[in-house]
Amino acid sequence: MARMKMDGLDYFYWILVLTHIFVSPYTKVEESFNLHAIHDMLVHGSDRRSYDHFEFPGAVPRTFLGALAVSAISKPFTYLLDSKLEMQYLVRMVVGFFNWAGMVYFRGAVTAEYGVRTAWWFALLQYTQFHVTYYSSRTLPNMMVMPLVMVASAKYVKRRPSSSIFILAFCAVVFRCELAVLAATVTGTALIRRQIKLVPAIMLGLQGVLIGIIVSFAVDSYFWDFPMVPEAYGFYFNVVLGRASDWGVDPWHTYFTIHIPKLLLNPAAVPLLVLSLVVDFRRMVGLLLPYVTYVCVHSAQAHKEWRFIVYVVPVLTVPCAVTAAWISNRMRKSVNLYITAVLLAVTAAGTFAIAAALLAISSMNYPGGHAVQIVHSAVDELARAKANASEVMPPITAHFDVPSCMSGATLFTFTHPNITYDRTEDLEELRSIAPTINFLSTFEQEPASMYGPATAWLKVGVVSALKGVVVPWKEFGPEFYKVPRWWEQIVDMREIVKVFARRGL
Repeated sequence: MARMKMDGLDYFYWILVLTHIFVSPYTKVEESFNLHAIHDMLVHGSDRRSYDHFEFPGAVPRTFLGALAVSAISKPFTYLLDSKLEMQYLVRMVVGFFNWAGMVYFRGAVTAEYGVRTAWWFALLQYTQFHVTYYSSRTLPNMMVMPLVMVASAKYVKRRPSSSIFILAFCAVVFRCELAVLAATVTGTALIRRQIKLVPAIMLGLQGVLIGIIVSFAVDSYFWDFPMVPEAYGFYFNVVLGRASDWGVDPWHTYFTIHIPKLLLNPAAVPLLVLSLVVDFRRMVGLLLPYVTYVCVHSAQAHKEWRFIVYVVPVLTVPCAVTAAWISNRMRKSVNLYITAVLLAVTAAGTFAIAAALLAISSMNYPGGHAVQIVHSAVDELARAKANASEVMPPITAHFDVPSCMSGATLFTFTHPNITYDRTEDLEELRSIAPTINFLSTFEQEPASMYGPATAWLKVGVVSALKGVVVPWKEFGPEFYKVPRWWEQIVDMREIVKVFARRGL
């Protein structure tokens, strides 16, 4: 069995996951379906007609299975909380716990197969990365299924592909259809390595698909109020119709030249990965073949995003750890190897520092979430003014435009008891209700004409967000260090969201 005993590095990783939640608590649009599904299960329960997805279904339907699992675990703890915003923290902790447990389980497989020293280096190289840790508590569909993929990968590392094939086939049908490719490459590699025979492999895959169809059909037909298996529709929409390219087209090599180095982050990772083929060619080829092939297949797709291949990151980190362990095991025999081992530890520390900086920078990129808090403060101030003047507090409707909702304004953040929150997207409908809107969060410089004349509005708050990162030696020249306080100008912040209140409230 994979090692389940944890050490200090594993506990440290859990602290890292929690730190990311509290430093960067808000979410983006890609996380909204699962996040709002969990919200509705926790808040509305069996009242499906109140669920958000009937009004905002998204481009393609998604499964409710992951949201159902997270909400079921979260529900008992919600009775201890005071607000829905605290629920959002709780939900992210549950998602983060699943991904943390999956990573620890995978590291156990690394220990069993490659030894304690390799597992130590794996933790040092994996836990100091940015993307997997940052998104491990986020309700992206890819991260909702990541724990199961980690279990499947652990089984593959242990050379027990039967469970991997079944789990990946199930996940492909229920959560992410691209995992069908990984299920196929794992199956093909296991057949080549004679770890499984063809007929049992096919039967395992069919079992995973069949159970996935049954479970998804039962759960999702109930919540969508229509017979469906969402991932089947997603496959048809993105692959058969080729609509994935609507979101952008990238060169074929993007995954290998941009995304994988970015995900691994450590500058020594790629050299270590390549050297692993010299250190232990046979085992490394067997380990990497299905995952590299998976990336190659996805490179044929026009639209590319790092999250489509995030599942391969822990596996690609294993060969890096194998090489690092090989070097550190021999560092007492050679000055060069000793220096190399020290430098590897330094690169891990440097990578951790970069990841910490990226966390701080990324936390600035959720202006919609901060705009909600400005609206709440403005309404509270208005209520105090009305109370002091012995006046009646008017009904308050706050509208959040699409970019605000895409950048942090979620149902969990809509917590003020005296505010009716509006997220209307249809322009005609929005024009008809505009006179009833008292507060407005918008990415526009001033309220659009549909809300009435600009003079009818008073700006009560501005949210600055990350616009980009300035490269100091490009911005200020080779002697950038002579520029006073140049480090404060590295992060380019711009006023993004404006919060307006209707005059005369």
